[in-house]
This record gives sequence, C-alpha cells and structure tokens, in this order.
Amino acid sequence: MSEKALSILLRPLGAGRLHHAILLYGADISALESLAKDVASRIFGRPCQKHPDLFELRPEGKMRLIKIGSESEKIGGDWPPNTMRRLLKEIGQSSSLGGAKVAIIYEADRMNVQAANAFLKTLEEPPPETTIFMLTTRPNELLDTIRSRCISLRVDSPPAPITDEKWLEWLDDFKQWQKLIMGGIGRSVSATDALMRCYGLLAKFDEVLTRLADEEAELDEGSADELDDEMLEAIRSGKRRALRKHMLSDIEDTVAACALGGDGVPAVKLARAVGALEKSSALMELNMPDTPALEFFMLSSLRIWTR
Repeated sequence: MSEKALSILLRPLGAGRLHHAILLYGADISALESLAKDVASRIFGRPCQKHPDLFELRPEGKMRLIKIGSESEKIGGDWPPNTMRRLLKEIGQSSSLGGAKVAIIYEADRMNVQAANAFLKTLEEPPPETTIFMLTTRPNELLDTIRSRCISLRVDSPPAPITDEKWLEWLDDFKQWQKLIMGGIGRSVSATDALMRCYGLLAKFDEVLTRLADEEAELDEGSADELDDEMLEAIRSGKRRALRKHMLSDIEDTVAACALGGDGVPAVKLARAVGALEKSSALMELNMPDTPALEFFMLSSLRIWTR
C-alpha cells in the first residue's frame, strides 16, 4: 500500500473534510483495496471487515460487469445482491450503528451504462455520512461525468514480486524457449520441438495461474459463509485478473531481458513481441479465455523471432 496516498487521505479525514466520493486508481488493484479498507477502518474506528455499514460491489458474470439489477431478479421484494440498485439502497438507509457508512466499488470501470447512470445520480446527491471509494486500474474508461464528481488519487504501489516456485520455474522455461526461437527455427530448435514446448508452457501457465488465484481468493470460513456463490465467484475472478496482469508483466520483462541480452537483435522485433503480448492482454480484458489469448502471443513470437 502507498504510504503517500494514505497520508493524503488521512489529512482531510482528521479534519472532518474527507470527500464523499474518492476514485483510487493505479496498476495494482490489491493495493487500491488495501488502501480503501485501511481508510474505511479509520472512518469506523475499528477494523472494517464484517462491519455492518461497509458495503461492497464487484463485477460478476461471464462479461464481468457491474450490473444495475432488474425487477425480475428481485428476491423477496429486494434488489438482488451485488448490484448497483442494492448498493444504492443500502447506503441510502440509516447507518446500522448510527455512524458513518462506507461503500467500495471494485473495478469501477466495469459498470454497465445503466449502473453508471444510476450511480451518477447518487454522486450528485450523496447520502449523509457516506464515503464511496471507487477502485480501478483503467480510470479513463469511467464516464467523464463520474470522474468530475470525484476526488481522484493515483496510488503508486508496485506489487510484491511473485515468488511462487512453480511460477519461477515457468519463467525460466519460457526464457529458454524464447532464446531458442530467437536463434531461429531449424538452427537452434526444430519447428516440432518449438511448438511442443509452446503448448507445454501454455498448459503450465493456466495451471499455475489457477492455483495462485484460488490461494489469493481464499477466505476464512466465516467470511465465506456470509457470501453467496455469485459474490464468491466475483472475488475469485477479480483476484485472478489482478494476478494475471502481474504475470504478464513478468513475461514482458523476460522477453525484453532475452532480447536485450542477445547479439544483434533488431529493436523492431522486440517492439512487435511486446505489442503481441499487449494484444493478448487486451483480449483477456475482453473476456477471451486466458490460454487462447496467451497462445496468440506465443505463436506470434514464433513468427516474429524466426523471420
């Protein structure tokens, strides 16, 4: 978590002037969550976990969207959980403990149009004693009208390195594959061997990502019991997305290190390889399954480095 960002928020909090809508953005969604929950705990004067006046909203479903909630989905006359209408109703009511309320909206750029428009009305007329945190790694994807009604704070907090043994082994295997294809198909490695290694790496990548994401999304038994299946899946998806982004960054660093360490490697080839990886990342953001999206980068690499 960024100590600088925390100190910036604590000054107005201590003076009783903390803005009602705060947009936290940066490269690491986990750091944004940590900062929001730290400030929420200080607002409540106690740890915010399981606090009855802490409300959270996450993207869910195949398209990973924050939905508004429809009449047909109502349960017992109430809006469905983990929807914008449910959140707005909860923060519009009186505090359970007679004090402040805090809402945290994860990946706020994932609001659909209806949810964004409904949320905008609340920003224009915020409930009393309510602080809303919006967390995003893509602030420019939010409506201008939403951003203009918030205090925006960039959180520069590089994620801790992934030290998992299997992931480090994967990176080492990838590095060896990268060096082989840079040497040229038919010279350093046969086409068959290069492809076999490629698909072996793809299978292991998904295995490592799935295991690490499940470990990060693990909740204590009490917390898990309080959440429905859709909310649990939303948490898992968010953790997987953040971890995947970190892993792709490690791959990019490895590609650059291999290229810069080679003899006479054209800069244009490195730029194309990085561009292919960025396109793979964009495909993942558009909900293409991870393995086919990464396969695009791997096969593109075969073409780029062997021409």
